[in-house]
Amino acid sequence: MRATHRITVALSASFSLASAACSKPSFLYVSSYAGGITTFKLGSKGLEHVGAISQICGTHPSWQTLVGEDQYYCTNENFDDGNGTFTSAKLNADGTLAFLGNISTHGGPVHIALYGEKGSGVATANYGTGTVDAFDISDPSLPKPLQTERFPVTPDNRTGQEQSRPHQGVLDPTGNFIVFPDLGWDLLRIYKVDKSSLQLTSKTAHELDRGTGPRHGIFLKTDSKTFFYVASELANTILGFGVTYNGDELSFSQVFNDTSHGNGEVPPPQTRAGELLLSPDNKFLTVSSRLGLTDTFTLTNGTTVPSDSLITFSIDTQTGKLTRVQKAPSGGNFPRHFTFNKAGTRIAVVSQVDHWLTIFERDVATGKIGKTLAQAAMETECNHILWKE
Repeated sequence: MRATHRITVALSASFSLASAACSKPSFLYVSSYAGGITTFKLGSKGLEHVGAISQICGTHPSWQTLVGEDQYYCTNENFDDGNGTFTSAKLNADGTLAFLGNISTHGGPVHIALYGEKGSGVATANYGTGTVDAFDISDPSLPKPLQTERFPVTPDNRTGQEQSRPHQGVLDPTGNFIVFPDLGWDLLRIYKVDKSSLQLTSKTAHELDRGTGPRHGIFLKTDSKTFFYVASELANTILGFGVTYNGDELSFSQVFNDTSHGNGEVPPPQTRAGELLLSPDNKFLTVSSRLGLTDTFTLTNGTTVPSDSLITFSIDTQTGKLTRVQKAPSGGNFPRHFTFNKAGTRIAVVSQVDHWLTIFERDVATGKIGKTLAQAAMETECNHILWKE
């Protein structure tokens, strides 16, 4: 039944061959908690649905990763019966997915971190069970288990923090460390990577204030410095840290702290910070803000609806400090994930609650998000988008 969900594609009046601005089509892969991966082709005809909805990732796909031109990985969070799944596939030339292999994870995987020589290792952050699983994927069709890290329950019973909640794994620029933001424990868990054996070794974690709820982070490597930025789901903050390496240890020193909306603007109490990403040129950082609905957005059919926000910051590469340059409508309710095209001239956003995929223009020089190029309305909870060019 999930493979027959209806998809409605709407293009803005300005979307044309010229605005597509690509010599050959690109593909967008949208995962959904209702099941399945939906593929769209973006080309001279705008945004087109491709083939049937793929079920290779399982019942509740949660994250997707692309390596090179055609190696695809995804996780199944699987709310139904305990264990999750890590799946490997190939992208066909027509945009469809071809299954290679899979392996069970502990429950609730929500993110994939590739590491090791030639990306031969993968770590899944298992939000539902407070664990991290590591696998050998040197043969993508035959993943092999390596180790599992199990984290203890938290010292109190705060809502959303009743247990360890690793939400992501982030490989540092050297490839020698992985950082796991633990939303339940308010920790940045740090692991040393053995690139050959693929073994992960726990190091001293960085503690955050109780109630912060770190969700996702990202490293920025400049000419002379390395920074790490964190979006905190519960406190609705953006934290910036300077990164120091000392042998087998990595440490953080805070250099920036602001609300997720920037300029000290306090989001409504129900708001939850979501994704944060660097622009392709590393000059801007954008974060999604969910459930606040502090903006409005006009759909391609002319209807104006409440909208959450995308907040963009410029980056001082010497100090690591951020300056807000724009707070723009995200195109819907609960923008769980977004991504840029390679040139940074477009941004694609998926809204989980009202099921929109929206593609915006983006000004590379200013970092600002512009007019709507295309939208697709789906009857599923969109939670992640992957852009293949």
